[in-house]
Amino acid sequence: MEDYHSFLVEPRRPTFLGFSSDPASAKVVILGVPYDSSSTCAPGCRYAPARVREVSHALEAFDPQLRVNVEELPVADVGDVVTSLNPEVMIKDVSKVVEGLLERGKLVACLGGDHTVTLGVLSGMKHPISMVVFDAHLDYRNEYPRGDRLSHATVLRRAREVLVKEAVVIGARALSKEEVEALSLDDRVTVLHPWAGRSEIEAALSTLSRPFYVSIDIDVLDPSVAPGVGCPEPGGLNYYQILDILSPVFEGGVAGLDVVEVNPLVDVNDLTSRIAAKLLMRCLILLTQS
Repeated sequence: MEDYHSFLVEPRRPTFLGFSSDPASAKVVILGVPYDSSSTCAPGCRYAPARVREVSHALEAFDPQLRVNVEELPVADVGDVVTSLNPEVMIKDVSKVVEGLLERGKLVACLGGDHTVTLGVLSGMKHPISMVVFDAHLDYRNEYPRGDRLSHATVLRRAREVLVKEAVVIGARALSKEEVEALSLDDRVTVLHPWAGRSEIEAALSTLSRPFYVSIDIDVLDPSVAPGVGCPEPGGLNYYQILDILSPVFEGGVAGLDVVEVNPLVDVNDLTSRIAAKLLMRCLILLTQS
């Protein structure tokens, strides 16, 4: 197999929280994918990996709730995948990098990019997996826009065809008639709305086989909390709600994760980039402790 390093841009400075770019001693590797060719509302997610890294240095890395200093975790930041505007090429290239890191015993935390990048990470895992998705949207359209089968709005549909054996979507509140009708024929996807309680969420998670792949589309949060997204949808989760839900998600094993759809070009005071950085910090704690 071609060495995965050939698909990476030289790690940018700063790295996330100043982590080393050498993955040798790391358990988790942060991988950026600055891709947003499928964005249909407001392009700009390609700037998120760089901006989230930058704002991480303005944030405290100590988690007062879990009593962990994130900077001391066995994490590396290897930089960004050299991305193509062609989604098929992007997915293939991301897949090769992820596959190379997994073969070296690393867990991957991907920083997107629009939601299409998730297909690249899943492809690199080489076997079907259960998936937990935090998202305002179902991303279960067959084509969007018309004729486009690989976009941020078709991710779960494409993933279910080959890569994902079962899934739980948390926080969905923007549903099309096409998606609702298609999901009525798919009994391996459970959709939970923002008003679902923790007991309902835990019951849904218990139906999935471990380990999970976790995908966090930042628009699962309410726009009042995270305004810097391409397709904001009112009525989402708040910050502490998602932190509370992450705990049972990570208990028992997570095989990888991504944080996607941050758009710095429409953000307000870097609020969304900062929230993404804090969520990634919490995920790194839970991932290294699992």
